[in-house]
Amino acid sequence: MPYQNEFARGDSLWRLIESPSVQEFRGIIRHSEGQRPHALPFQLNPSRGLHNIKRVIAIDGSSVTHRVQNGYPGAEAALLHWAAIVIKLQAIRNIPRNYIPSPNEMREMEQCDTLSAVLPGRNVVRHDKPEDSSKRFFRATISQELETARLDPEHETLLETLRAITAERQDARITCPIDDCELKDPGKWIMPERGTTVCICGLGEAIYETDVLRAHERFEENGSSEQAFTAVRQVIEHLMMVNILRYFERTDSLGVFRDTAFIMDGPLAIFGMPAWLKYYMEVEITRLHKKAQDKGGPGVLLMGIEKSGQFLDHLNEIDWVENEGPRQRLPNSTALAPDLDYIHRHIMLRPPDAKPYGSATYYGRKVLYKNRAGQHSVVMTPIVNAQGQDQRCVSEAAFPRIGEALDIMDELATYLYKDGFAPLVRAHAHAAIPLRAGARILEKIFREE
Repeated sequence: MPYQNEFARGDSLWRLIESPSVQEFRGIIRHSEGQRPHALPFQLNPSRGLHNIKRVIAIDGSSVTHRVQNGYPGAEAALLHWAAIVIKLQAIRNIPRNYIPSPNEMREMEQCDTLSAVLPGRNVVRHDKPEDSSKRFFRATISQELETARLDPEHETLLETLRAITAERQDARITCPIDDCELKDPGKWIMPERGTTVCICGLGEAIYETDVLRAHERFEENGSSEQAFTAVRQVIEHLMMVNILRYFERTDSLGVFRDTAFIMDGPLAIFGMPAWLKYYMEVEITRLHKKAQDKGGPGVLLMGIEKSGQFLDHLNEIDWVENEGPRQRLPNSTALAPDLDYIHRHIMLRPPDAKPYGSATYYGRKVLYKNRAGQHSVVMTPIVNAQGQDQRCVSEAAFPRIGEALDIMDELATYLYKDGFAPLVRAHAHAAIPLRAGARILEKIFREE
């Protein structure tokens, strides 16, 4: 590692170029087969123009990690913020053409609820716990935040949502979070129970119900815990969405699903240590989707929108004409559904016998979409039936309410940002934490302590 302000001067380049390792590695890289007209994914042609959607509910989250001054080197904490925003589409549809509404007018068209939390990182402990550790404080904070977080005062907390959707789980085993526990040995496990219990090792370590998320396994005592903070942020985003869906069930309002689009910023997937939760998200959304259909409705319209990543990069690549440039090959309003074979061959390189891409993390399927204005996006719909579960199936049935989802992508596109989508712009406006402001908030918290 270099010293601060010490920069590479190139003295090592000739040795690197002549290195056998570099030469051999360059020789085994497999190149893409290239994209040919007949190599495009299957094109979907769902019914369009239904215009049943009256409102969208969008969810986004953000975080700022900052080093805090508490007397210990490298001490850090993270400020997390989530927003659930309801946008009334009729108010937007009533805006005259070519008229740009003011920020105040936009705020009148939407309703927003937010949640926030501060998560401790390394070298941050509680004053009233002499034997406290940073990881123990981190775990306790997750437990407290989920136990108290509500989007509606009359509805269940996020912890109650987690309990409800994972009630049938039989393998909620974890290793004890402290290093000295004899149960750290491979094959020895503990089962977190409802509320707070104590590890059976006899060392008195509190075991929290939320330890099953395993975010603490990415907590770092000697570096940044950014991965642990990100795991908590994504879990809460997805629990918020399911919490909202369950609210309409609890209030006997599943008819709302008919004219409401639910939108997530990012894929319908959970990554990292909490990825096991993906299965239970899929099961719960499928249950609510079918229950709404049994009552005569069309089911849930849930969309995950990806603004970056390999799939969007691939759409940019295949929508290219050699002599004309980008976004010239595909007609506007083109929706492409890559099946598993196509994904493994052209997007996420995998051998034929590999585990299917996304099977452990995704509870949705992806559609590459070029909207009527020529903007690109990757739209995900949830897996709610056998067709969706079969990743080689690209029939319309595998993508519930995809026509309405694409209509929303057309109607709410915005030129404020490249490939912009208005609900996510507004959700991000409510959820985003300006870096300097977030740092000042954290500094103030620790100064007051």
